Amino acid sequence: MALESRSESAEPYVVRSFEPGDREGILDLLATQWGDRPRAAWFDWKYREDPVDSPVPITLAERDGEIVAVQGYVPCRIRRGERTVLARKPVDAVVHSDHRRQGLYTRITEHAIDRYSDGDPAFFLNFPNEASLGAQQKLGWSAVGIVSTSYRIHRPDALGSSPKSGGFDRLLSVGLEVARKAADRVVGGSGSHPIERYPTAPVDVLESLYESHVPDRLHARREAAYYRWLCDAPDCEHTVYLAREDDDPVAAVVTRDHGDGTVHLFDALPIGVDHDAFDDLLAAVVADAADESVLTVTDGTLPARVRRRFGFVSSRLTLLSRFTTPTFMAVRPLEPEPPFPDLTEADRWRVSMLEVTD
Repeated sequence: MALESRSESAEPYVVRSFEPGDREGILDLLATQWGDRPRAAWFDWKYREDPVDSPVPITLAERDGEIVAVQGYVPCRIRRGERTVLARKPVDAVVHSDHRRQGLYTRITEHAIDRYSDGDPAFFLNFPNEASLGAQQKLGWSAVGIVSTSYRIHRPDALGSSPKSGGFDRLLSVGLEVARKAADRVVGGSGSHPIERYPTAPVDVLESLYESHVPDRLHARREAAYYRWLCDAPDCEHTVYLAREDDDPVAAVVTRDHGDGTVHLFDALPIGVDHDAFDDLLAAVVADAADESVLTVTDGTLPARVRRRFGFVSSRLTLLSRFTTPTFMAVRPLEPEPPFPDLTEADRWRVSMLEVTD
């Protein structure tokens, strides 16, 4: 994974790009901060096998030969209509706890900004929490908005408790249980669309469904090779639910399961279309996830009608917001003129878990 390297001389820290031999040091750092050491297979999948651009760039800081800060920049092709531009998502940003307040996050990020100041990629795109957003805004990021997420909660206790709940925990639990049971009474689909399940993604079919209705909003471009790579991610399972009409594929839902009780509705195709096949697709997903704790989906993935019918509750609900951490969307152009003039306008984007997830 040889990337061009440039060192900065401010001791005791050296800021540079990834070099061959850095992988184990990066995994050691991630283990220190995440609690579990990621597998080498995960690193290779994410940083060496990306179909859009490999190897994926990484900037890092080291001291006395030890890697103490790191951040990767995965490629993401953003499309609207017939125009597609390359963006990069800063991901896996970690600074060792013993080396914080040294400006290392700023330095490794500025290293990447300098590297890409010629506008290729066109902009950075990422999905920080509130604390990280503040740091990024100081480096030129603009907030687009909060990514609205909805939850179908099968086990309210999976939310835990909130120190700010003021005794509302029980009220929330009862309310969610009532809402879910009400949804369960109407949760069946029409049955007019046969549903097929694929543990291995039919990537050409997914690309065809995507191309059948390319949205007029900004979104990550879907291609067969990209789906193949995404669904090969280690340490999680994907299922593709495909609906047919007169033997032709008409709609699909892709789920991702890390085995932690939460199933993510990762993508839905065609994008932005309120196809009645989504009712049959969601009926199948909900039935298969009966023993899971929570189903999650961004509000831009499925029509509001379908989310309501199947008992999904928005994180914007006051009580539920006490138990969830908002995810922001932020962008930073890397050229004088942004590739799209409305890049920072939330209603010009259609965001699914496919965009949000690293």
